[in-house]
Amino acid sequence: MNALAQARALVTDIGQHPDHFGERLTEAARILCSAARAEPSNTEVLTCFGALLSDLGKHEEAARVLHAAIKAGSQDRNTHFNIGVALINLAAHEEAMGFFKQAN
Repeated sequence: MNALAQARALVTDIGQHPDHFGERLTEAARILCSAARAEPSNTEVLTCFGALLSDLGKHEEAARVLHAAIKAGSQDRNTHFNIGVALINLAAHEEAMGFFKQAN
């Protein structure tokens, strides 16, 4: 199973085992971090990793990873939406709105 499939399986498992929320997200982030190091231009991995980091409350790191996905060429609206979410949580509202507009 590849890294994205492993991470998605862990996140999906949260629905069955909500008491393991933090543990599952942390493990999924660890898997995606390794995948991002191995494939630093894989925009899908970077987007998923950034979203997970934001879910874990690591918004500054999430924004950095999501910016890397955009720099690597991501056209995925989820990349733009998730960077907007991270930036909102960092109180960068005006910058976040620009990314939300790009996500539409």
